[in-house]
Amino acid sequence: LITFMGLCQQIMKKLTVCTVILQIALCVSFSYNVPNVRGHRHLPKRRIKSLLQSAYNNEQSASTAVNAAATGGGSGSALGPPEPIRSLKIGESLQAFRRSYKVCENTNDVVETTSNFTISRVSYTPDAFILRNFLTPEDCETIMNDATASHMDTAETITEGDTTSRKFCQVSWLPSGGPGTSWLVSSLMQATANLFLTTDVKSDPEAGVEDLQVLKYDIGGEYVLHHDGEPRVLTVLYYLNGVGKTWFPLARTGEDINDDPCKDINADEASEEFLKTRENAIIPQNKQQAMKIGEDAKPGQQGLLVQSISGAVGKNQEETEENLNNPNIAWINRGDALAFYNYLDDGSPRLNWRALHTALPTEEKDGVKWIANHWFRGGTLTSPC
Repeated sequence: LITFMGLCQQIMKKLTVCTVILQIALCVSFSYNVPNVRGHRHLPKRRIKSLLQSAYNNEQSASTAVNAAATGGGSGSALGPPEPIRSLKIGESLQAFRRSYKVCENTNDVVETTSNFTISRVSYTPDAFILRNFLTPEDCETIMNDATASHMDTAETITEGDTTSRKFCQVSWLPSGGPGTSWLVSSLMQATANLFLTTDVKSDPEAGVEDLQVLKYDIGGEYVLHHDGEPRVLTVLYYLNGVGKTWFPLARTGEDINDDPCKDINADEASEEFLKTRENAIIPQNKQQAMKIGEDAKPGQQGLLVQSISGAVGKNQEETEENLNNPNIAWINRGDALAFYNYLDDGSPRLNWRALHTALPTEEKDGVKWIANHWFRGGTLTSPC
């Protein structure tokens, strides 16, 4: 059997078809406040939001490519990915680094650290990207320890009291801004905001980011098919211990239209039906019936499955290679992250129904799953005209 390290090396080779060095200066300034949320029906009111501001330190930008990434230059929707990330094709990647800070235990001095990571596209719709080695092993341990220390409760969904949609799961919330925010959480928030939000979103007075949600799934833990919903323009999942099975049954992962699981579907009609069903459902953002398309789909065969690298190991070398080359699976390791967009990249404030996803049940062979996520809100840009 191929070692895990060998598998990781093979994956990185396959994903570095196009490499551009991005020296990202993570210098966005965030203020700590509670934005006016305009009565969004599933706003978790107990969570404190941080407003995003477009205050940059351009002196630390190292190249034109950096400016494009940091300011969201180029064409495309304000609710989609900025350039140069937007132009990435499946199999292409960008290399970048993340600056973060930690406090030395002995001296209480703040020390700047740098970690390299790679951004790779894994889906065209919804726009989805893997950030490989985004967090260090130390980062992952810190988040899990902080979540445990802050007390973990039985996880509910946005709908208060709903514990059936998400099973065998505990949750903790770590501040994303204001008093009590760690250097680590702040650096993750700033890095993802700089890279994946356009200038329009970052400068919107009502845009914001929710506190970091940290989740621990026990064996059998799952989260049924759901959509993260308005006004969450961007979701970033952090895989803290390398265990994960996040499945997007309706995602398009190839150039060939014949491989599109929704090739025979009228997109406008499907979008309208999806929104209508969400409005009428008791728990609209979590009902699996919200989209009957894809009910016959299978993980790893249709859509996009983001899965632990351990699942790639087959009975022999040939089977392992076949698994690694599966266009419907993105293999992840500890410290990787997944960023995906919840709105259509067409200039309209409409949810992308193809961003429906599910956390498949955690298997005994994988063990307990630890993940965390940031939800970024689009403010007035996600409000219907």
